[in-house]
Amino acid sequence: MDKRQWVVYLIQCSNESLYCGITNNLKNRLIAHNSGRGAKYTRFRRPVELVGVGSAMTKSDALKLEYRVKHVPASRKFHELIKGEDKMAKDLNKTLKAINKNLKALAKKVDKIIVAVGKLEQPKVAKKPTAIVVMRKPVKKVVAKKVAVKKPAVKKQVEITAADTIFGFIKRSKKGVDVSTLMEKTGFNRRKIYDNAKILKRQGKIKSMGKGVYVKE
Repeated sequence: MDKRQWVVYLIQCSNESLYCGITNNLKNRLIAHNSGRGAKYTRFRRPVELVGVGSAMTKSDALKLEYRVKHVPASRKFHELIKGEDKMAKDLNKTLKAINKNLKALAKKVDKIIVAVGKLEQPKVAKKPTAIVVMRKPVKKVVAKKVAVKKPAVKKQVEITAADTIFGFIKRSKKGVDVSTLMEKTGFNRRKIYDNAKILKRQGKIKSMGKGVYVKE
């Protein structure tokens, strides 16, 4: 929201007296005065007519200017309103000049910094060293004999099958192992347990003690 939207205004009442006020919506304020919803002073002195309005400013500045206008005679109210505007315009002009002066000084400092940084970034040209010629004796090249490197023997890994894993659990149990226990210990499904149990039976390693219970042969 823009804070510089308040204005000081002068209106002439039906008895030709002047009233000064401030507002941030002049159109609505004049309607309020003429409808009896404005200031108490203008309520019984309608209709009112706008005779002077200042330029936009902050509420604080508008209140100060209103105070000055209200404390001068009617013949000087309009003059005080204009004078107040002139004073604020001069103050604003002085402020703008000061800002402009500071910006120029800042711009000069920035230019100096840019020049200084540019000098630092310039690469220094190194002087070429004077070439010194040294006479060396020719060196005989020695050819190194290639040495055969024996590759380390790789041990053959024994592949452990699913049947071996199942047999390992069965042979450690004297009472026998059921399918559910084998599924839990090996992580295999029921179909895989049955298929590999058949293989172990054919090999004569295990036998069935009952339905789904196996023991070492």
